[in-house]
Amino acid sequence: MTPSPRLWYACKLKMKLKFNFIMLLVPLLGGLLAACAGAPAAPPAPAADGGDGQRLVALLDYISGDYRRAVRARQVLVQSEYEEQIRFAGEARGLARGLLGPSPSPDDPLLAGLAEVEAQVRARAEPEAVAELCRSAREQAVARFGLRTMPVERPSLPRAQRLYAESCAPCHGAQGNADTERARSFNPPPARFRDPSRLGEMSPYRIYNALTFGVPGTAMASFDSLSPPDRWSLAFYVFRLGHEGEKVGTPVAMTLADMAGRSDQEILAGLQAEKHPDPDGALVYLRREAAFTEPPAGVGIDRTREMVRQAVRVYTQGRPREADRLALDAYLSGFEPLEIRLRARDAAGTLQVETGFRDLRAAMVQGETADHVRARAQALDGRLAFMGEGGRRPLVPLAAGFLIYFREGVEAALLVGALLAGLRRLGRPDAARFIHAGWLLALPAGVVTWWVFDRAISLGTNQRELMEALVALLAAVVLFSVSFWMISKAESRHWMGYLKQKLEAGLSRRSLLVLSGLAFLAVYREAAETILFTQALLLESDLHRAYVWTGAFLGLLAVVVAAVLMNRTVLRLPLGPFFAVSSLLLCGLAISFAGAGIYELVAAGYLTPRPVPFPEVPWMGIHPDLTGLLVQLTILLIIAGAGLLTLRRRPLAQPGGHA
Repeated sequence: MTPSPRLWYACKLKMKLKFNFIMLLVPLLGGLLAACAGAPAAPPAPAADGGDGQRLVALLDYISGDYRRAVRARQVLVQSEYEEQIRFAGEARGLARGLLGPSPSPDDPLLAGLAEVEAQVRARAEPEAVAELCRSAREQAVARFGLRTMPVERPSLPRAQRLYAESCAPCHGAQGNADTERARSFNPPPARFRDPSRLGEMSPYRIYNALTFGVPGTAMASFDSLSPPDRWSLAFYVFRLGHEGEKVGTPVAMTLADMAGRSDQEILAGLQAEKHPDPDGALVYLRREAAFTEPPAGVGIDRTREMVRQAVRVYTQGRPREADRLALDAYLSGFEPLEIRLRARDAAGTLQVETGFRDLRAAMVQGETADHVRARAQALDGRLAFMGEGGRRPLVPLAAGFLIYFREGVEAALLVGALLAGLRRLGRPDAARFIHAGWLLALPAGVVTWWVFDRAISLGTNQRELMEALVALLAAVVLFSVSFWMISKAESRHWMGYLKQKLEAGLSRRSLLVLSGLAFLAVYREAAETILFTQALLLESDLHRAYVWTGAFLGLLAVVVAAVLMNRTVLRLPLGPFFAVSSLLLCGLAISFAGAGIYELVAAGYLTPRPVPFPEVPWMGIHPDLTGLLVQLTILLIIAGAGLLTLRRRPLAQPGGHA
């Protein structure tokens, strides 16, 4: 969901320091976000596997595929099959009513759609019409109940081969022909996966549901004892078997979600509509290779470029809202899945592409002329084409590895170093263990978080963007709080006398825990990103992995040198300037994190782009977007106001007096 003032306020309450009016920042930032939000909220969280919502979709898929075997030309072919279709249509309505609560509205679109499915089945309508109604109701159910329609990780081919041999081959045959002795004993016989007409109507998601629930009226039992990843691997393997021996075409880009949810017939229709030169070969590639391996980055870039061109064509036809949605889809479905791999190789080029998407969408939202939108699209297309060319020279992964580890490491080292230096200047070196505990815990936490989000939790692209944005904005709130506290201590003629009286209150255990949490947040975010970038860079530099690790080592060495130099330099400052410099450093990081968080929300479509003429400073998180600039200006004004109040504060009368 779009962050609300209440959520921001709750986060801030947990991390407040000494000054109560710091709390004004949180609802203010939340209000700015709410005022600027113009995109729909995130989709609901995925429902539990195997629930009634998934069962409803399984029934609709079954009717869509098997109704044609019961009715043709409004004539019943097999009475028992036809009666089964009527029963399934009624069960689907019953499941929906149960899911929608005790008193669903009679005008509910999902219930109306399911009622129409049942009515058309009873009227012996043409199979194509029933299939279309089922697809429409299925899409509503998936969106309404937050159903997960794709695997959370790429299917495993070795695992699928072993499971198929153990559990499926006795009935369906080693090659999927259902020609075994056991298969001949069943009525109806098991499905033949090598039958193009049968396979063409199904999707991996439908097979996944069949594995989850079984198929009523057949010998197909439920395999819900298998884990969801295993069921998904089997579902995709069925299609690999079905296309075995066919000519594999050139690589083509398609998201795992599309491959999971679309049938062969739907994929072929889409490829033909895109005027693909070899749609049959491309389909074989998608079913046999793409589901089990990462496609080349260049293929995904080509698909993104075509999606951008489609968005521009729609805009020139006078449909700006639809064009903006297509441009957002091009970013979320086309470019963003490649972003980590491309950023690891060329961070500056990746940022230029993101900026190009922002400018294109802004031009569409503001209703610019078609020529202006085309110019924006052409600039973006040029950047995408450059990124698609890539680079495979050894020095490229070496430089990329160095930049990744140096960039991510310095950002965390600056903050942790400033906190440690501050404790020593305050005469509390013993409290440094809290800071060390925070950043040391962040390292394994970053690894665990990467593993969880990569394998255990199904996050869509826009949800990943939202997660990154929330982490950045939370870090900005904490950084702001600490910088506010430090700048309020920057001016005091009798500072040491103040310390003697206020040290315990100013650095209570609670405050130290907050500082420890700040060190944790700073390193946690960088650790998770560094792991992701390293994985992506190794994938892109398969022949030059030693250069990646060499660059990473040199980057970490440079971070250590920078941290030592900063630590020694800061410690030589007088106490007042020390706190002023430290506060400005933390304030700068807060502004950078806040800008990065708002930028992620705009990129993912949670906030409407509001471009303004303003210089762009990407490394500081400053982008020419009104929403982000207002949030950053708010932080700057509050910190500046605190500094002015500190300078105007009456000096202490004597050592030990109160500030």
